[in-house]
Amino acid sequence: MKIVTKDNFCRDLFTETIIAENVNEFIGKQLVKEWNNKHWTENSDYYLALVEDDYKLYDGYSEL
Repeated sequence: MKIVTKDNFCRDLFTETIIAENVNEFIGKQLVKEWNNKHWTENSDYYLALVEDDYKLYDGYSEL
């Protein structure tokens, strides 16, 4: 599993980035939950999400 950044405002011009790879699912869920609880607000640019290893990162700038 991977921990990645996700856009909080669903903008087209956003590049997701990998924060961590090869993360255990149980530990990953806890890390994402704790980080989002501590750092995320409704005005934050991004939040963290746990995704599958084969997840393809979104890059809105590549489509320009």
